[in-house]
Amino acid sequence: MVSKKVLKPTKARKKNKKTKVHGLVVKDDYSWLRDENWKEVLKNPSTLKPIIKKFLDDENKWTNENLKHLKKSKNIIFEEIKSRINENDRSLPVKDGKYLYLTETKKGLQYSILKRKLANKSNSRYRTIINWNILSKRYKYFKPGGASYSHDQKIFNYSYDDKGSEFFSIKTFDLKNKNKKFTTLKNTSGGSIWANDSSGFYYIKMDKNHRPSSLWFHCLHSKQNDDELIYEEKNPGYFLSISETLSKKYLTLSIGDHETNELYLLDKDDNDGNLFLFCKRKKGIEYSIEHDLEKSRFIIMNNNDKAIDFKISYIEEKRKQPGHEKYPKKNWKDLIPHKKGILITDFADLQKFLIIQELKDGLPRIKFINKKTNKTEEIKFDEEAYQLNFNEGLEYKSRTIRINYSAMNIPTTIYKYNLNTKRKKILKQQKVPSGFNKNKYETKRVFAKSHDGKKIPISILKLRNANKNAPTLLYGYGAYGMSMTPSFSVARLSLVDRGMVFAIAHIRGGMEKGRQWYLDGKLKKKKNTFKDFVSSAKFLKQSKISGDITIHGGSAGGLLIGATLNMAPQLFKSAVADVPFVDVLNTILDASLPLTPPEWEEWGNPILNKNDFLNIKSYSPYDNVKKQAYPTLLVTAGLTDPRVTYWEAAKWVAKLRELKTDNNNLYLKTNMEAGHAGKAGRYHQIEEAAFMYAFILDSHDLL
Repeated sequence: MVSKKVLKPTKARKKNKKTKVHGLVVKDDYSWLRDENWKEVLKNPSTLKPIIKKFLDDENKWTNENLKHLKKSKNIIFEEIKSRINENDRSLPVKDGKYLYLTETKKGLQYSILKRKLANKSNSRYRTIINWNILSKRYKYFKPGGASYSHDQKIFNYSYDDKGSEFFSIKTFDLKNKNKKFTTLKNTSGGSIWANDSSGFYYIKMDKNHRPSSLWFHCLHSKQNDDELIYEEKNPGYFLSISETLSKKYLTLSIGDHETNELYLLDKDDNDGNLFLFCKRKKGIEYSIEHDLEKSRFIIMNNNDKAIDFKISYIEEKRKQPGHEKYPKKNWKDLIPHKKGILITDFADLQKFLIIQELKDGLPRIKFINKKTNKTEEIKFDEEAYQLNFNEGLEYKSRTIRINYSAMNIPTTIYKYNLNTKRKKILKQQKVPSGFNKNKYETKRVFAKSHDGKKIPISILKLRNANKNAPTLLYGYGAYGMSMTPSFSVARLSLVDRGMVFAIAHIRGGMEKGRQWYLDGKLKKKKNTFKDFVSSAKFLKQSKISGDITIHGGSAGGLLIGATLNMAPQLFKSAVADVPFVDVLNTILDASLPLTPPEWEEWGNPILNKNDFLNIKSYSPYDNVKKQAYPTLLVTAGLTDPRVTYWEAAKWVAKLRELKTDNNNLYLKTNMEAGHAGKAGRYHQIEEAAFMYAFILDSHDLL
């Protein structure tokens, strides 16, 4: 890789800080990079301490100067990716009552446009409801949030984040009278659910520590200070979220962390608006709920009674009695019993059908049950590795669902599936304007044996005529039970077309092989995640699929990258860690940070438990950097990131610079005007992907 160095890398000063926890010393020489005023920085980045800003600016200068030779290649890849997308495109319309809604994108515009028309008038034309492009013009950073509308579909809400800090503002407008003024709500989570009488809406408010902790009702013509508090959660480890049943009868309030939740319901037809407890929290038990209006019952997806891979239960609907749990779990009946190894991942209740999505042996499938006959049908697909999901739409009485299907070598196809006739019809196929021949590519699933004999699935995309020992990008995540699906991506073709193999390691910590796969990659078993990833890389090399390997992960996947590099740096040619969660011990020891209390269920509580402390300390990337050679590394961060704070990446890079024994390049790129997800807007996101791919290709001398 050619790189002309015109500057010296930043050498961070060290400030000796030692803290005693459980009688043991935690050393943190770069703690000064954390601005104690971080809460204000989230809302106003200009308040960042000058000394910290200088460090980040200097690192950005170092990165920009030393990687400026990538500009031409980045631009080429940007144009390649852009040429593979329909810049002028429309989503499929979704019917809700008398209207059809869709989103539209136009060439040269960063954001989509929400439109609607009357469903039953052939001469009706789509009219613009929300144009995010116009709304974004006054902001340096702009991320669209949710859009919702009143029950009569006359008044709309939209939300947006203008800092990247995920504090969303909600604005309201009257479609017929745009001059009508409404209060702008601040510091919300972004979503809103309207009352059935259209008098106002419910929303979640963020507290001062950036936690979605309270549910409020806002009357349309009042100020935010006059809003009614419906529920406030006192436990900082539990976050709030709201949804609406498809029947539109109930608002659902879910209060939970990563492995436990409880549910409250609110009858939207009840003028008193009283919440009632549906099922109380019990450690390790999770629920999601739908309302079966047809049979007057509730349907609950849950892992109660040791149903590790979830089951579907039901209970008859009763008149509500506020103030206590009215639907105790002992009265629930099984509708779909638990089957170990078959993970239920999603479900939906329609008037005549119950839809179920499952994951078996790492591959998804969709089943549906006719409520009248109780007959179960399965919708099948045949690829070796694919991505599949369904959308039930917005109408409870619907007899159709939409199915999204893709594979790593097959662009997305959207089917309309008729649940009565059991026939599917193609509604839309993803077009690749520059051309795409699926026969040029090969996708397959292979299995690596981990340290304890467990078989780790690896999904692979490569050219059919790819050489053995090809350069490879190996991606992983492995946390929170999130499954990484082998779906289609136009961006990664820029790597594969240049001879690289793209691989996803389905490591423990995700749920690709069931919930036990997740449990075996968290808490005291967390190191399985990293060992699985190392084993995957070794297998790819030993099987001669891969030669030199780049590894990539973001957020908790950045922890994976950091821990893996400490364990086996010699395996890899280069690495990319996006907004990486690498200062794990210090973060999980700090209960004041936004996400720390709910994270204890994922990683352990090192404040209260010495064994958790020792376990986290043994793998935390920042705490385990040592004097050894590391591969070429690109690290990204966002100044206003509330999830993985900017100083995690900064501290890690500073310590790597201090201790690494090699001459390989190390780059930190901090976005000073964005948060966890990077820049907003589709062209900005393509630009960031193009830069990363140019870096990866350059590290393999493929440019």
